[in-house]
Amino acid sequence: MSSAVEKWPSAHQSSFISDSISKLPSPPMEFRVLETSRVAPPPGSVPESSIALTFFDISWLYAGPVQRVFFYSFPHSTSHFIDSHLPTLKSALSLALQDFYPLAGKIRPTPGSHSQFELHYAEGDSVPIAIAEHDGDFDNLSRNNPREYTRIKPLSPQLPKTADDGQRPVMAVQVTLFPNRGLALAVTVDHSACDGSSSTRFVSSWACRASGREKAAPAPPSFDRSSVPNPNDAYSKFFSSLTAAAQKIKPTRVQLTPPDLVIGTVTLTADYLRKLKEMVSSKVNDSAFRCSNIVATYAYAWVSLVKAKGHNADSTAHVMFPGNCRERIKPPLPAEYFGNCTTGNIAHAKAIDLAGEDGVVTAARIIGEAIEQFKEDPLKDADKFPEKYQAIPGKPLRVAGSPVFKVYDVDFGWGRPVKVDVPSISKAGVISVSESRDESGGVEIGLVMPKTEMDEFEAHFSNGLKRLQ
Repeated sequence: MSSAVEKWPSAHQSSFISDSISKLPSPPMEFRVLETSRVAPPPGSVPESSIALTFFDISWLYAGPVQRVFFYSFPHSTSHFIDSHLPTLKSALSLALQDFYPLAGKIRPTPGSHSQFELHYAEGDSVPIAIAEHDGDFDNLSRNNPREYTRIKPLSPQLPKTADDGQRPVMAVQVTLFPNRGLALAVTVDHSACDGSSSTRFVSSWACRASGREKAAPAPPSFDRSSVPNPNDAYSKFFSSLTAAAQKIKPTRVQLTPPDLVIGTVTLTADYLRKLKEMVSSKVNDSAFRCSNIVATYAYAWVSLVKAKGHNADSTAHVMFPGNCRERIKPPLPAEYFGNCTTGNIAHAKAIDLAGEDGVVTAARIIGEAIEQFKEDPLKDADKFPEKYQAIPGKPLRVAGSPVFKVYDVDFGWGRPVKVDVPSISKAGVISVSESRDESGGVEIGLVMPKTEMDEFEAHFSNGLKRLQ
């Protein structure tokens, strides 16, 4: 099956790439774009279609995109990548988009409506892919230790601007080469199109095709939204709340990234998680309470951040974390359901209690209760979520990602990633979680914050674990 790939620059060509070539400028800096092109599903393979956004989707309409960067060891030259790997990568992307075609389309207002939105795909829609080169230290940029955020930020592509008719591109891709050392493959996706479960399924499908492991690719996505609920007309309430909030935001100049901002990763090993769970369970006087890995992870990260940021006796700390509704709503949706299908679970506690001797126990108990309530009725008061969120003073700690996404299993033929970052957590108060790369059962926690705050966080995080010895 042929691939639909429209290429713009680069002198390196292959048989399935068009001949439309134009050079891009290469400024004298450590990061430079070598070429841009567009990749579409194979011609004629996908009919024009529209998929209505649900209330799960509309809540992310103005939330901004999600960026994920996969770092791989690649001890070859840039020209070797472009000649020997890029054609396969683009062809595999085209085939993956045949299944995940909404990612090549656009989010737009539903014709004739001012409040309804849809994912629309038409023949010719495509995904921009940029190839860049970086003179920086790959090993330094792909480590867990804090790194300057301004050096990580250029590795993720920006989504093209929204058109005058309100149509918003959904996805963009970028591959950055560190000659003879490694590469970073980054995917940026508009969150209102899909959640992390769907986007990582797409990346896994793409990777399996690129590495010749098509049989290992995830099952094709399901786009059937006929049974997705809209409790108490949550869609309209979400849209009204979003519109009102957007109108209050005054246009401002683009905010520059603070120069002291760093991105880093800490890890809870399986052994530390076991010790945390044993400690919590021994102090919670409730036979029904279950301290899972995710409860222990959220609780420990929350407490460490409260301690790092400081608190007063009267302040209340909040944490908001996602819950996957696919298997819990009635009737349940398949795991392959494409779109957003999560709700935000909120837990809160006095900051002084979280910072106390049994702070992790307090946090785990409260988070565990919120999770149990979610399991009982994942859509309870779903229509009231905007007002609950807006009632929270300040910014709650928010969690992105999940260990179940298995991001370190994404292999494009270059082996497992040496590091996976989520640069979009640069928004204040957001952390990312994923499985540990180096150990089964461990969890990685990603953060972006000023260097002084990161130092404080790491100190509290490390000291707390030492007390578990």
